[in-house]
Amino acid sequence: MKARTHIALLGVLVIGIGFHAGCKSGPETRPADEVRSAGAEAEGGPERGHLAGVSGAQPGEKVQAFDLNDDKKPDVWAYFGPLEDPANPGQLREGLVRKEWDFNFDGKVDIRRYFNFKEEIVKDEMDLDFDAKFDVATYWQGGTRVRQEYDFNFDGKTDAWKYFEKGQVARIERDRDYNGRVDRWEYFVEGKLDRTGLDEDGDGQIDKWIQQTEEK
Repeated sequence: MKARTHIALLGVLVIGIGFHAGCKSGPETRPADEVRSAGAEAEGGPERGHLAGVSGAQPGEKVQAFDLNDDKKPDVWAYFGPLEDPANPGQLREGLVRKEWDFNFDGKVDIRRYFNFKEEIVKDEMDLDFDAKFDVATYWQGGTRVRQEYDFNFDGKTDAWKYFEKGQVARIERDRDYNGRVDRWEYFVEGKLDRTGLDEDGDGQIDKWIQQTEEK
Protein backbone atom coordinates (compact mmCIF):
# COMPACT_ATOMS: atom_id res chain seq x y z
CA MET A 1 0.00 0.00 0.00
CA LYS A 2 2.87 2.35 0.84
CA ALA A 3 4.56 1.85 -2.53
CA ARG A 4 1.22 2.21 -4.32
CA THR A 5 0.56 5.50 -2.56
CA HIS A 6 3.99 6.81 -3.48
CA ILE A 7 3.53 5.79 -7.11
CA ALA A 8 0.18 7.54 -7.29
CA LEU A 9 1.62 10.65 -5.67
CA LEU A 10 4.59 10.79 -8.00
CA GLY A 11 2.28 10.24 -10.97
CA VAL A 12 0.42 13.40 -10.02
CA LEU A 13 3.67 15.27 -9.53
CA VAL A 14 5.02 14.22 -12.92
CA ILE A 15 2.15 16.10 -14.57
CA GLY A 16 3.71 19.26 -13.24
CA ILE A 17 7.04 18.67 -14.96
CA GLY A 18 5.94 20.38 -18.12
CA PHE A 19 4.95 23.45 -16.12
CA HIS A 20 8.19 23.60 -14.16
CA ALA A 21 10.44 22.62 -17.07
CA GLY A 22 10.91 26.22 -18.02
CA CYS A 23 11.17 27.61 -14.49
CA LYS A 24 12.53 31.13 -14.31
CA SER A 25 12.97 33.49 -11.42
CA GLY A 26 9.64 34.90 -10.39
CA PRO A 27 7.05 35.01 -7.58
CA GLU A 28 6.96 31.20 -7.25
CA THR A 29 10.69 30.46 -7.68
CA ARG A 30 13.98 31.86 -6.49
CA PRO A 31 17.23 31.49 -8.44
CA ALA A 32 20.25 29.60 -7.18
CA ASP A 33 22.25 32.58 -6.04
CA GLU A 34 19.48 33.49 -3.60
CA VAL A 35 19.56 30.07 -1.97
CA ARG A 36 23.38 29.90 -2.04
CA SER A 37 23.43 26.64 -3.98
CA ALA A 38 24.93 27.76 -7.27
CA GLY A 39 28.47 28.06 -5.99
CA ALA A 40 28.43 24.65 -4.30
CA GLU A 41 26.97 22.92 -7.35
CA ALA A 42 29.36 24.61 -9.77
CA GLU A 43 32.30 23.39 -7.73
CA GLY A 44 31.28 19.76 -8.09
CA GLY A 45 28.21 19.36 -5.92
CA PRO A 46 27.57 16.73 -3.28
CA GLU A 47 29.09 13.30 -3.00
CA ARG A 48 28.36 11.17 -6.03
CA GLY A 49 27.55 7.63 -4.74
CA HIS A 50 23.95 8.52 -3.88
CA LEU A 51 22.00 7.29 -6.87
CA ALA A 52 19.12 9.75 -6.67
CA GLY A 53 21.12 12.56 -5.10
CA VAL A 54 21.72 15.89 -6.80
CA SER A 55 24.22 15.12 -9.54
CA GLY A 56 26.03 18.44 -9.49
CA ALA A 57 27.61 20.22 -12.44
CA GLN A 58 30.10 18.19 -14.46
CA PRO A 59 33.23 19.81 -15.96
CA GLY A 60 32.15 22.35 -18.54
CA GLU A 61 28.59 22.57 -17.23
CA LYS A 62 26.70 25.39 -15.58
CA VAL A 63 23.77 24.96 -13.22
CA GLN A 64 20.69 27.00 -12.40
CA ALA A 65 18.79 26.05 -9.25
CA PHE A 66 15.32 27.13 -8.16
CA ASP A 67 13.48 27.19 -4.86
CA LEU A 68 9.85 26.22 -5.47
CA ASN A 69 8.57 26.32 -1.88
CA ASP A 70 10.54 29.39 -0.75
CA ASP A 71 12.40 27.56 2.02
CA LYS A 72 15.79 28.86 0.86
CA LYS A 73 16.76 25.39 -0.39
CA PRO A 74 16.88 24.44 -4.09
CA ASP A 75 14.27 21.98 -5.40
CA VAL A 76 14.93 22.08 -9.17
CA TRP A 77 18.30 21.98 -10.91
CA ALA A 78 18.90 22.68 -14.60
CA TYR A 79 22.31 21.82 -16.05
CA PHE A 80 23.64 23.49 -19.21
CA GLY A 81 26.69 22.32 -21.10
CA PRO A 82 28.21 21.59 -24.51
CA LEU A 83 26.14 19.38 -26.81
CA GLU A 84 27.42 17.92 -30.07
CA ASP A 85 25.34 18.02 -33.23
CA PRO A 86 25.12 14.36 -34.42
CA ALA A 87 24.66 15.60 -37.99
CA ASN A 88 27.83 17.70 -37.79
CA PRO A 89 30.44 15.95 -35.62
CA GLY A 90 32.62 18.40 -33.76
CA GLN A 91 30.02 21.18 -33.88
CA LEU A 92 29.01 22.12 -30.34
CA ARG A 93 26.49 24.43 -28.77
CA GLU A 94 25.51 25.07 -25.18
CA GLY A 95 22.11 23.74 -24.18
CA LEU A 96 20.09 22.00 -21.50
CA VAL A 97 21.78 18.68 -20.71
CA ARG A 98 19.60 17.43 -17.86
CA LYS A 99 17.15 18.57 -15.22
CA GLU A 100 16.37 17.30 -11.72
CA TRP A 101 13.34 17.73 -9.46
CA ASP A 102 12.88 17.23 -5.71
CA PHE A 103 9.09 17.08 -5.45
CA ASN A 104 8.70 16.29 -1.76
CA PHE A 105 11.38 18.75 -0.63
CA ASP A 106 13.51 16.20 1.24
CA GLY A 107 16.76 17.13 -0.47
CA LYS A 108 16.75 14.04 -2.73
CA VAL A 109 16.12 13.99 -6.46
CA ASP A 110 12.85 12.27 -7.40
CA ILE A 111 13.09 12.71 -11.17
CA ARG A 112 16.07 13.22 -13.45
CA ARG A 113 15.57 14.01 -17.14
CA TYR A 114 18.23 13.98 -19.89
CA PHE A 115 18.14 15.93 -23.18
CA ASN A 116 19.95 15.71 -26.52
CA PHE A 117 21.28 18.30 -28.99
CA LYS A 118 17.77 18.94 -30.33
CA GLU A 119 16.49 19.56 -26.78
CA GLU A 120 14.49 16.33 -27.02
CA ILE A 121 14.06 14.11 -23.98
CA VAL A 122 16.17 10.96 -24.25
CA LYS A 123 15.73 9.46 -20.77
CA ASP A 124 13.79 9.91 -17.55
CA GLU A 125 14.62 8.35 -14.17
CA MET A 126 12.07 8.30 -11.33
CA ASP A 127 12.25 7.39 -7.66
CA LEU A 128 8.77 6.03 -6.86
CA ASP A 129 9.18 5.31 -3.15
CA PHE A 130 11.41 8.28 -2.25
CA ASP A 131 14.29 6.10 -1.01
CA ALA A 132 16.95 7.93 -3.06
CA LYS A 133 17.11 5.14 -5.66
CA PHE A 134 15.57 5.34 -9.12
CA ASP A 135 12.91 2.69 -9.74
CA VAL A 136 11.68 3.56 -13.25
CA ALA A 137 13.65 4.49 -16.35
CA THR A 138 11.92 5.74 -19.51
CA TYR A 139 13.74 5.95 -22.84
CA TRP A 140 12.73 8.26 -25.69
CA GLN A 141 13.62 8.57 -29.38
CA GLY A 142 12.66 11.59 -31.42
CA GLY A 143 10.40 12.78 -28.62
CA THR A 144 8.53 9.45 -28.54
CA ARG A 145 8.59 7.01 -25.64
CA VAL A 146 10.03 3.66 -26.74
CA ARG A 147 10.78 1.70 -23.55
CA GLN A 148 10.25 1.72 -19.81
CA GLU A 149 12.03 -0.36 -17.18
CA TYR A 150 10.52 -0.89 -13.72
CA ASP A 151 11.80 -2.13 -10.37
CA PHE A 152 8.53 -2.96 -8.63
CA ASN A 153 10.00 -4.64 -5.56
CA PHE A 154 12.61 -1.89 -5.05
CA ASP A 155 15.62 -4.23 -4.96
CA GLY A 156 17.67 -2.27 -7.46
CA LYS A 157 17.01 -4.69 -10.34
CA THR A 158 14.64 -4.32 -13.31
CA ASP A 159 11.73 -6.78 -13.20
CA ALA A 160 9.41 -5.39 -15.89
CA TRP A 161 10.07 -4.01 -19.36
CA LYS A 162 7.46 -2.14 -21.37
CA TYR A 163 8.00 -1.51 -25.11
CA PHE A 164 6.15 1.05 -27.21
CA GLU A 165 5.53 1.41 -30.93
CA LYS A 166 4.09 4.61 -32.39
CA GLY A 167 3.24 5.81 -28.90
CA GLN A 168 1.28 2.70 -27.86
CA VAL A 169 2.38 -0.20 -25.69
CA ALA A 170 3.35 -3.15 -27.90
CA ARG A 171 4.87 -5.64 -25.45
CA ILE A 172 5.43 -6.06 -21.73
CA GLU A 173 7.95 -8.52 -20.32
CA ARG A 174 7.81 -9.44 -16.64
CA ASP A 175 10.04 -11.24 -14.16
CA ARG A 176 7.35 -12.31 -11.71
CA ASP A 177 9.56 -14.23 -9.30
CA TYR A 178 12.38 -11.64 -9.36
CA ASN A 179 15.09 -14.12 -10.37
CA GLY A 180 16.43 -11.97 -13.20
CA ARG A 181 14.69 -13.94 -15.97
CA VAL A 182 11.57 -12.98 -17.93
CA ASP A 183 8.73 -15.44 -17.36
CA ARG A 184 5.71 -13.59 -18.76
CA TRP A 185 5.28 -11.88 -22.12
CA GLU A 186 2.25 -9.75 -22.96
CA TYR A 187 1.66 -8.69 -26.58
CA PHE A 188 -0.64 -5.84 -27.54
CA VAL A 189 -2.40 -4.90 -30.76
CA GLU A 190 -3.40 -1.25 -31.12
CA GLY A 191 -2.82 -0.78 -27.40
CA LYS A 192 -5.03 -3.72 -26.31
CA LEU A 193 -3.77 -6.98 -24.84
CA ASP A 194 -3.85 -9.68 -27.56
CA ARG A 195 -2.01 -12.69 -26.14
CA THR A 196 0.17 -13.71 -23.21
CA GLY A 197 3.09 -16.13 -23.14
CA LEU A 198 4.08 -17.92 -19.94
CA ASP A 199 7.28 -19.71 -18.92
CA GLU A 200 6.12 -22.45 -16.54
CA ASP A 201 9.37 -24.34 -15.98
CA GLY A 202 11.81 -21.47 -15.50
CA ASP A 203 13.95 -22.07 -18.60
CA GLY A 204 13.28 -18.64 -20.10
CA GLN A 205 11.17 -20.05 -22.93
CA ILE A 206 7.43 -19.68 -23.51
CA ASP A 207 5.61 -22.91 -22.61
CA LYS A 208 2.02 -21.73 -22.78
CA TRP A 209 0.08 -19.16 -24.77
CA ILE A 210 -3.12 -17.50 -23.58
CA GLN A 211 -5.15 -15.74 -26.26
CA GLN A 212 -7.05 -12.76 -25.05
CA THR A 213 -10.78 -12.89 -25.80
CA GLU A 214 -12.89 -9.79 -25.99
CA GLU A 215 -15.69 -9.42 -23.49
CA LYS A 216 -19.15 -9.47 -25.04
